[in-house]
Amino acid sequence: MKLYIHPVLNNDEKAYFSDQADARVELIFNDGTNEFSRCQHCEVAIGNFDTDWIERMGNLTTILLDSVGTDNFNNFQWPSERKISVHNLNDFFSVPVAEEALASVLSVYRQLPALREAQRQGRWIKDELRPLKRLMSGEKVLLVGYGNIGQRLEQLLTVFNCQITTFNKQDMELGGKENLIRKVSESDIIFSTIPATPETHEIFNREVFSAMPKGATFLNVGRGQVVDEFALCDKAKADSSFNACLDVTVQEPINQDSELWQLPNIHLTQHTGGGSLDENYKKIDSYISQINRLLSSEPLINTIQF
Repeated sequence: MKLYIHPVLNNDEKAYFSDQADARVELIFNDGTNEFSRCQHCEVAIGNFDTDWIERMGNLTTILLDSVGTDNFNNFQWPSERKISVHNLNDFFSVPVAEEALASVLSVYRQLPALREAQRQGRWIKDELRPLKRLMSGEKVLLVGYGNIGQRLEQLLTVFNCQITTFNKQDMELGGKENLIRKVSESDIIFSTIPATPETHEIFNREVFSAMPKGATFLNVGRGQVVDEFALCDKAKADSSFNACLDVTVQEPINQDSELWQLPNIHLTQHTGGGSLDENYKKIDSYISQINRLLSSEPLINTIQF
C-alpha cells in the first residue's frame, strides 16, 4: 500500500510514523514542496490537499483528513466512476478546543489582557482593575452547537455553577433565527462551536450581535464563516464592555488592515485552539489505527458523507 502524507512533519515525527506503520505500507512524505508527483500513485492520502489532484490520482481509494472540518472538499464533485471514502478526525480536538474556549473566557473575566498590558507598561493598576473582575459562577451560558466540543465545554463549565442552555440544529428548525436571538439576549456568555454550512453562514449577524446584552462575551471556536465580522466589529466599538474571543476567522491569516487586530475587546488566538505539545503524534496514532483497519479489511471510522 502506498500512503501519501500531505501535512509537513519534522524528522522525529516522520521517524515515529515509520516505526508505527506496518511493513506493508510505503510512506511518502510531503517535503514542503507540495509536488503532485509524490502522491500520484498512492491508494491512501492523508491531509487537506488540493482537490484538483484527486481526478489524477487513479489509485486513490481513501482520504484521511487531518482535521474535523471538511471545508476544502465540500464543493468538490467526486468522480462517479470510482468510490473514494473520506474520514475525518471527529472527536480529536474536542478536549483542547474546549479548554481553549474556557481559558479565553476566564482571561476576559479575570482581566488578564489588561493586566498583561499594564505589566508591559510597568503600571500598577490594582485599585482600578480589582473591582472589574467577574466570576463565572452563576453566569448564563449559551452553547450554540452541541456536538463533541459543546458537550465537553458543558462538562468543564459545570464546576463553575454556570446556568447552561444549548442551541442546536433542531432548535433552529423549530424556532428559527428568532429562537437564537431570544436565547442570545438572555445570555452572559455565548460559545459558538458550529460548522460552516450554507445554513450557518454569517448566522451571527448584526441582528444577533445587537441582541447580546451589555457586557456579554462571545467566543467562536468553530468556523469563522458563521460570523459577520463587520457586524462584530461594530458591536465591539459600540459597547466597550462587550468582548469577543475568536480562535477562528473568515480570513486566515487575517488581513493586516482588518479592524480585528485593533479593537481592544476582540481577542485573537489565531486558530491555535486545537494545539498541544504532542498533537502530531496523536494524529499519527489515529492514522495508524485507520491504516491497520484497511490492512485487516475492517471498516474505517469517522466516515464523511458528502
